[in-house]
Amino acid sequence: MGFDVSFPPSESAVFLERVNRFVVRAAADPGELLLHLPNSGRLSWLGEGAPLRYLPRRSAKTAGRVILARDRDTWALLDSALAEAALPGLLQNWGWRWLRAQPKLENRRLDALALDERGGERYLEMKSVTQVSAGLGCFPDAPSRRARAHLELVRRRDGLLLFAVLRQDAEAFSPCDADPEFAAAFCRYYRQGLAARAERARLEPGGLVWSGELPIYC
Repeated sequence: MGFDVSFPPSESAVFLERVNRFVVRAAADPGELLLHLPNSGRLSWLGEGAPLRYLPRRSAKTAGRVILARDRDTWALLDSALAEAALPGLLQNWGWRWLRAQPKLENRRLDALALDERGGERYLEMKSVTQVSAGLGCFPDAPSRRARAHLELVRRRDGLLLFAVLRQDAEAFSPCDADPEFAAAFCRYYRQGLAARAERARLEPGGLVWSGELPIYC
């Protein structure tokens, strides 16, 4: 299959436990190893025995970097840097034109600056969604002051908030109950006209394919 972005070759492992926020212990041939987890979310669905894919990159503390985890029959992307690599192609699908990554705005960094379909400059912030329950993807899965700050910045500057649903089993998006302050503010601004989209991706160990826009419920 063709991918919108291809991933580097990865190796398989099995999740055992989360040692701390950014390190997991996993089982792999020939034994156990520690892996860097580039995702600060709660990831309550990630349980013992879950298949993982990781990039072997040995450091002083870990033997590699987790990129994917499997929840039942679905791969979820845990490395948002790989999703960001697919962002220019997604914007092209919208009729937008990529300008640059990580623009600085009010002493913060957003994910992209682009030209929209009318030729106007638009700031864009992408939030990775890996929490799905009964077909509903949500973000954030834990209280996040950073997410609330980005929401306020995007609203003030007439930007766009993109929820990248990085697993195929979601049919819709809604803000998580885990951060009621974010949820209330997002829904209030969304009803007032905040530009927001939810885009789903299909994941395989080899790469990512954007698979369609999802409805947003508040």
